[in-house]
Amino acid sequence: MKHSRRRVAALGLALATAVALPQAATAHDGVDHGAEPGADAALDWSAYEKIELTKNVGEPISLAVMPDRTVLHTARNGDIRLTDPTTGVTRVINTIDVYANSEDGMQTITLDPDFEENGWVYLYYAPRVMEAPYPTTTPQGSAPNQLPAGEDESYWDQWKGYNQLTRVQWDPQARQLDMTTEQVILKVEVQRGQCCHVAGDVAFDADGNLYLSTGDNTPAGTPGANGFAPNNDAPGMNPGFDARRGAGSTNDLRGKILRITVQEDGSYTVPDGNLFEPGTEGTRPEIFAMGLRNPFRIDVDAETGAVMWGDYGPDSGTADPARGPMGYVEWMSTTDPLNGGWPYCHGPNANYNEWDFATATPGAWFDCEAGAENNSRWNTGLDVLPPATAPQLYYGDNPGDQPWDELVEFDPQGGQGPMGSPMYRYDETLDAAGKFPEYWDGKAFFYEFSQDYVAALTVPEPDGPVTHIEHFLPNAALRAQVQAITDSPIDMEFGPDGSLYVLDYGNGFFRQNPEAGLYRIDYAPGNKTPQAAVDADPISSSEAPLTVTLDGSRSVDPEGEELTYEWDLDGDGTFDATGAQVTHTYTELGQYTVRLRVTDPEGKFGITSRAVTVGNVAPTLTLDHPADGGFFGWGDAVPYRFSVSDPEDGTTPVCSRLSWTFGLGHDTHAHPEVLGSGCSGAWATPADAPEHGETEKLFGVVVANYTDAGNGDVPAAQGEVSIVLNPFVKEAEHADALAGVEVAEDTTAGALAKVTSLDAGDHLAFEPVNLAGIEGVEATLAGSGTLALRWGSPDAEPFGTVSVDGEDWQTLPVVLDQLPEGTSALYVTSTGGVEVDRFRFIGTGVTDVTAPVVDHSLTPAEPTGANGWYTEPVTLRVDATDDGQVASVEVSYDGGATWQSIRSWWSGAVNPVTLSEDGVHEVLYRAADNGGNVSEVGSVTVRIDTTAPEVTVTGVEDGVDAGSSATVDVAFSAQDATSGVAELTATLDGEAVEPGTLDLWTVALGEHVLVVTATDEAGNVTEQSVTFTVTTSFADLAAHVGRLAADGTLTQGESRQLSALLRQAERHADAGRTTQAVSALERFVGATDDELLVRDAQALAEQIG
Repeated sequence: MKHSRRRVAALGLALATAVALPQAATAHDGVDHGAEPGADAALDWSAYEKIELTKNVGEPISLAVMPDRTVLHTARNGDIRLTDPTTGVTRVINTIDVYANSEDGMQTITLDPDFEENGWVYLYYAPRVMEAPYPTTTPQGSAPNQLPAGEDESYWDQWKGYNQLTRVQWDPQARQLDMTTEQVILKVEVQRGQCCHVAGDVAFDADGNLYLSTGDNTPAGTPGANGFAPNNDAPGMNPGFDARRGAGSTNDLRGKILRITVQEDGSYTVPDGNLFEPGTEGTRPEIFAMGLRNPFRIDVDAETGAVMWGDYGPDSGTADPARGPMGYVEWMSTTDPLNGGWPYCHGPNANYNEWDFATATPGAWFDCEAGAENNSRWNTGLDVLPPATAPQLYYGDNPGDQPWDELVEFDPQGGQGPMGSPMYRYDETLDAAGKFPEYWDGKAFFYEFSQDYVAALTVPEPDGPVTHIEHFLPNAALRAQVQAITDSPIDMEFGPDGSLYVLDYGNGFFRQNPEAGLYRIDYAPGNKTPQAAVDADPISSSEAPLTVTLDGSRSVDPEGEELTYEWDLDGDGTFDATGAQVTHTYTELGQYTVRLRVTDPEGKFGITSRAVTVGNVAPTLTLDHPADGGFFGWGDAVPYRFSVSDPEDGTTPVCSRLSWTFGLGHDTHAHPEVLGSGCSGAWATPADAPEHGETEKLFGVVVANYTDAGNGDVPAAQGEVSIVLNPFVKEAEHADALAGVEVAEDTTAGALAKVTSLDAGDHLAFEPVNLAGIEGVEATLAGSGTLALRWGSPDAEPFGTVSVDGEDWQTLPVVLDQLPEGTSALYVTSTGGVEVDRFRFIGTGVTDVTAPVVDHSLTPAEPTGANGWYTEPVTLRVDATDDGQVASVEVSYDGGATWQSIRSWWSGAVNPVTLSEDGVHEVLYRAADNGGNVSEVGSVTVRIDTTAPEVTVTGVEDGVDAGSSATVDVAFSAQDATSGVAELTATLDGEAVEPGTLDLWTVALGEHVLVVTATDEAGNVTEQSVTFTVTTSFADLAAHVGRLAADGTLTQGESRQLSALLRQAERHADAGRTTQAVSALERFVGATDDELLVRDAQALAEQIG
């Protein structure tokens, strides 16, 4: 949408000749229709009445009038309501499970042209749960503007999604949609997690072809756009910031009007006559019109085939010689397929510059006349587009910006929101008392969402031009007749009765606004329909019985005649009581629909209903912080804390039932930026909000609601709260009320405009304002005089003053007394002679200036080894708390040179870190909140040694047999690469040993076990065993005899005798004479008393025998 503050005159800039911008707008020729037959009667506004059908509309989006004049209407949250004007009852008949973020959610509802025969109802919405190849669900909140460090382009895939066109059968018995019959006809791929531009309207032509409008899915606040074409495909930027990928692409369904023919099974074919022939490479054959930004409402005149739509524009209040035209909005009527030009040109085919968003420098100008080039890196379609077609109507901010100044003068209040337009076709055979006069036949009813008016366009030929514009049923006339004014009309259509049905959005944001409602405009000369109104006191209770006083005395008869009052007290269809006021006692729990019918003496009646609930009282939702009217800066985070009090459920809320929307307030309306839930956290305000354009009035808006648990069969109730947040800089011309002053252009002023003629008795008012966290105020002024700040009233005593004396702008501090507390209106008055540019409020306001607090925990909590060492992997968890919302948690393993995120973008969970490698881990950690505040760096040292020492044994090998005469040098050692060796021990057959020479004759024959044990500083233990066997043989015995003879243990005679016996035994053994060999060894044993020789000889004899 485009919303901007109007000024006294357009801001003229001389533009480079390379950009095809219009010359100064000239007045249209026009046609005087005042003398047309029936004009006097048709233009007598007292002959019309705007009848309230219901105020129960939720956040209204779309309507469809059924053949019986009941009305289906949708709300963004997925609710589909049915209103019956004859009973005054509105009920939610279906709730669609939608993805709700920013402008996504439930969009259109439309009846099939053959509805009475086939019962099809068409819906266009964003499903919450999606089918492959898309993610099943979309992450909550908004996607980042830039690619996070370490990620590649596939990162954006998690925000891929689609809006879907479906149709569902109407169940006439249940009076609701039968969702089991849903047929998904078409999916439009989108980039979720960002605002804005969904469009999503459906219309049919006389041949039954279906037209679907889609938005460009690109934020107005794209970084670097500054109110011009958002074509930002700079490296790393979110692909959603480039409108060329969608509206500007021939191979994408966004930013289009599609034209298809739906088949019996829900599939579709493409009729002849669209923009691209089927099979054309790089194109989608469904496209009828491309190059559109947000064609929110479309209509097709079945008689001529004219397709009509309004298209929203960007926000720049002025042209820029380096960028392109000021922001225009458009209206178009065509029977031919076309390219509307966006985002290469807009309005009167004024072209944009191919701005380099990475370097913020201008490039070449798009050639819309010949066909612009699409150089986006995201483009999947043709490189050169079809030539652009200018619209029949375009308009900007101020008189002089467009040929038809009526479009900004009918109800001047800032902003542009073009809608529609339904074509009226008079049917002389139709017997309906409220049908519009024939005078309006063939006129398209254009409606303005932002400026609150309806205009009838005369378009003699279906492809234009517009020859006459008439302000239909002005709000001044409605006020004079004490009827509801046109208040942000979001959908309109002519019903089968020839009356105009209107869905008004109202003045608030993201909610059911008090002014919102569903209405029917009848042509009713003479007696008018009474307007029924019900007050109930009390409206609900926690318990039965409940006695309620029902009062209908606010009901009004336009002619002032006496009314009769009839009450249906329980919604059973029977009127139970009469009189302007009745009292009724409800004895059982439940929710009751009370209906009031008021009838005038001529028999015309109005009817309305009100719900009375017994058993459940709505909760009270309170926003404890921030205060309504508090101050913040774009890009800051604003902490929030809610509390809830519920008569039945108490004061401990279920925070998942608390939902909120933070929106970018823009003039009189707002863009929902982020939807979320929870009782506390912080709203991250968009840093790129000023990219809407320097002239725009921007602010923050929050709407929150809490749904209680209900009470058995008694339905849940909801409490709501909303606030407005002010940016630190407030332009004087953006004041919420201006009394006695003028707003004039000034290219030297902050937003290119200033307030003048602020004389004594005049004032500016900003409301709401809360000065919590504000320490000072600066005013940018020129002239000579004194300015005063007053609280709550323009006549209150000043709490701040500032004097100026000089022709040039000066930024001066306001001398402040004690700042007022609470929320009220801030009034600015003057002694006269002062021009005002802006005010800057100095301080922190309600923003988050407190960094998160971080701590850590380890699992296991204590070292599992010795000396402070862990002998197993360790899990590190970093805990971060904040008075707002933690946005990132990071760890560093290299002393802070590099950081790694451990917080999941998808879930917000902080993932644990597993430390498993041996060594000393010095881990730093920190957290940042979504306001950019960074915590102090925490640290933790974790010493891990999961590896036992490595032991080496030499001199003896495992499993070796060694002769008893041998000598071995046994050595053992240990190494530990991490914590180091603390202790090394060894045992031989259980007895401690030291490394060194081992004479094997000193140990027993047989098996021996050498065990070497190493323990590191962490307590890890390695035990290495070496098993060896000591054996004996004739050679070993001979060696023993020789060694004993040499050391004198044996005499020479003993040595000769023993050696001879050994040789004798060995010869017998070698010859196989076992008995003789054993006998010789026995004689050997008998010949010596040496224990070693006896042991080995006996063992050898046993071995031989």
